[in-house]
Amino acid sequence: MSHEPHPTGRRLTRCRRGRTPAGLAALAALLVAVAGACASSGGSGAEGDEPAGADCGSVVEADPADFVDPTRSTNPFHPTTPGLQWVRGGTTLVGQREVPFEVITTMTDVIREIDGIPAIAMLDESTDAGEVSQVGMDYLALDKDGNVWILGGYTEEFEGGEYTNTETAWLGAAEGEPGILAPGVVTLDTPRWCIGGAPGEDPSVGEPVEVGVRHCVAFGCYDDVRVVQEGEVGAPDNEDKYYAPDVGVIDNVPLDASLHQDTFELRNFVQLSDDGLAEASQTVLDLEAHARETSVEVYGTAAVAERAG
Repeated sequence: MSHEPHPTGRRLTRCRRGRTPAGLAALAALLVAVAGACASSGGSGAEGDEPAGADCGSVVEADPADFVDPTRSTNPFHPTTPGLQWVRGGTTLVGQREVPFEVITTMTDVIREIDGIPAIAMLDESTDAGEVSQVGMDYLALDKDGNVWILGGYTEEFEGGEYTNTETAWLGAAEGEPGILAPGVVTLDTPRWCIGGAPGEDPSVGEPVEVGVRHCVAFGCYDDVRVVQEGEVGAPDNEDKYYAPDVGVIDNVPLDASLHQDTFELRNFVQLSDDGLAEASQTVLDLEAHARETSVEVYGTAAVAERAG
């Protein structure tokens, strides 16, 4: 089974220096670390000259004083309002067979503190050919500039409807590499940014390709869309993700279709009822309980997450 890309941009491309727009204090701090890491890895900063797997940034020290309540959802290109739910679908590979897959992403109201920063759980539930293949969560934080950070996560693999193994488990700088998942402001002058992630993953970054464009998917057409090229550093299988304001990711287009990356586009976008939100949040709490058994070294000693309010 191929590894499904995170619908909101967990896989992200190479390092390049550039100008930092004003007003992105947290992002500027991150890019200083990125530039230093690129230089230390031997890259000259020219387009495409970094070797595959080259380092692209170290652990970023996030100051808790710079962060706000993530439920405030001040980044329209990556909303964090509890109860929002996205359904995205396309195709993936199971063995050598192309099958349909679907990812249901739900912003829950489960909150935990990571490295002194409040983070909200975003739930992903994936199916391949109608069978559950992955269930996981990412913990997202929101800073004063509207940057959405990823600070931790947990993902389980399934086969035949049964749990098989834990793919990722991390919380904060002690186990992984926190980073910015979606900047609050992006222009064509915005330098590439590193996104952090789980231990053992190659660094990944995002780079703006277009801003302010119109893009249509089967679910509808959107204006002022942000197009970001994403993928692991130096990897050949990068992809363009299309972010629409007040919605988030609406489309994923591999740059080289011959490599058969998973493809997906937005199929539905809703605000859940209170009961629907409670059900999704309980799924996260159940995942957390299982994580305390399967990943004791990470979740076993962590404080228990709770629903907001």
